Amino acid sequence: MKHFVAIILMIIIASTTAVAQDNIKVKGMKNLPNYDAKTWHFGFTLGTSNMGFRVERADEFMLQHDIFGIDAGKYTGFHIGPISNLRLNKYMDLRMLFELSFNQRDLIYYVIKENKKSETKDIEKRTMQIRSTMLEFPVMIKYKAERITNFSPYLIAGGNFRYDLTGHKNSDDEEAVGLEKIDPCVTFGGGADFYLPYFKFSIELRYSLGLLDVAKRDDRQYTNCLKSLKSNTITLSFHFE
Repeated sequence: MKHFVAIILMIIIASTTAVAQDNIKVKGMKNLPNYDAKTWHFGFTLGTSNMGFRVERADEFMLQHDIFGIDAGKYTGFHIGPISNLRLNKYMDLRMLFELSFNQRDLIYYVIKENKKSETKDIEKRTMQIRSTMLEFPVMIKYKAERITNFSPYLIAGGNFRYDLTGHKNSDDEEAVGLEKIDPCVTFGGGADFYLPYFKFSIELRYSLGLLDVAKRDDRQYTNCLKSLKSNTITLSFHFE
């Protein structure tokens, strides 16, 4: 992952440097001047994501089963996939992506255990690692600002349909919480387009909120501690179109 991030940073530095040098050499000269007039254009995306959970606890059930609390842990994953872009008008595009993403999230339970030696009660921390491989289908509206030479900021909003290829098999722990395969989200964010001599490079930051409870209701103790379990994700993407 460290090597992956280093490569991405090198790409960003090289791309922004190329834009700056191009603007210095020929002030006001636009790269790809007719790019935004095309009805369709295509490319690919790659990047990192920080995926976690929004946990709503079933407090009464937890107290009955000596569970003190629940936390959600996040890890950095990555995604890659193709992009399709349909021009709607001068300032708006319809964006359709198809991404394969790899992520890990933790559910951390704090369980009250009796200490027989001291006749006291201790808090035992139990961590469940939930790994997911997902197909994601973000469909979004992109609102672009007026292009300034070879730079243009934008806002983006829409939905993302996720399908978990691993589902309830994402952990070797028999007591672990399973996840439903389908996870629709709303997503919004912004970014910036950099028009380079041969392609357009974009940096984009998005935030996604899951709409459904994704805990698989299989009557396991640790699942019943969850009144609701919804996903939330911060995604940093690098587009090449």
